[in-house]
Amino acid sequence: MKKLRVVLSDFHLGNGRFLPDGTVNALEDFAYDEKLIELVEYYGFAEGSDDVEIILNGDFFNMIQLMPEEQDLGIVTERAALNKIEAIMKGHPALFSTLRRFNAEPNRRLVFIMGNHDPGLLWPSVREAIERVVGGEVRFVEEAYQFDGVHIEHGHQIEPIHRFEKDRYFLTRGYPEPVLNLPWGTYFVKDFLYRIKRSRPYVDKVKPFGKFMRWCIFNDFWFGLITVFRYFWFILKTCFSRLPLKRKGALKGLSAWLELARSPTLVEGAEEIMRQTGARIVVMGHSHIPFVRNFGNERVYLNPGTWNDITSLDIPTLGHDRRLIYVLIEYREGRPFANLMEWHGHNKLFSPVVP
Repeated sequence: MKKLRVVLSDFHLGNGRFLPDGTVNALEDFAYDEKLIELVEYYGFAEGSDDVEIILNGDFFNMIQLMPEEQDLGIVTERAALNKIEAIMKGHPALFSTLRRFNAEPNRRLVFIMGNHDPGLLWPSVREAIERVVGGEVRFVEEAYQFDGVHIEHGHQIEPIHRFEKDRYFLTRGYPEPVLNLPWGTYFVKDFLYRIKRSRPYVDKVKPFGKFMRWCIFNDFWFGLITVFRYFWFILKTCFSRLPLKRKGALKGLSAWLELARSPTLVEGAEEIMRQTGARIVVMGHSHIPFVRNFGNERVYLNPGTWNDITSLDIPTLGHDRRLIYVLIEYREGRPFANLMEWHGHNKLFSPVVP
């Protein structure tokens, strides 16, 4: 039996490329549904593959990037998370139709691993909504997916500002209904970063963020200055939040700038996972940076990055980039072996320009 595991990460699906009135949705990150459909069809329906899993390793959904009319509702309740996931699936109909056809085939599975952008996957009704749309066998993983010496997790738990309290995912005291106990970094993204994204849609696609802010001093001065003031005002407000992790992490916001200023590879975390679990293959996402490191003795760490556009201000990777990279795990003589692969898809004479 030929077994394949295809690992993809950080697609950040939003409400769709176009709003109901036909205008472009500036807050939608993912514009490559067609390429992803080609990949799913290739691995899902190709002859010779008897057992195939597509593993969506966190942040497949962008459930914390809210449309302006959703800001007051937020994402912390089960009802709000359900509304968001339904809007996302409705915004990408062809893709979810293909996932359903894939999952209807024998020995085909979809695995959803929670990331810091899709914590709504913790809610039972959100999982049920996904299962209704894609059908077949679906697995949901909150922390790490482990099998045959392979360890796959999103990677946000390694960074303090994005770390969830695993024994306290929900808050109930003082609330009319349970809410998600989100880490400070989620509120930074949801309540600060995505608000300035409305005027600079590319702001969350520049790496590292600290260098981008220094670039603004010379090239976009007033935006940079106003953003700095907004940042410190955001930190001050979080000091008085009723949400424990948001309040507790407020002062961390001062040092968080140092984390945002670098481009983490998470390689140290991967080594620690290997030591603790004995895993031979570790796969993570979260950083949006494609990366592979061989440690010897058939131990390897892989990160497929993201399919979304990235502008790097680091000299080794300077410039605008988009690479459709994934991790392919193939079994040889019963043992898994992993490689980073780049999807090129079908050759086409033309394609629409992504705004």
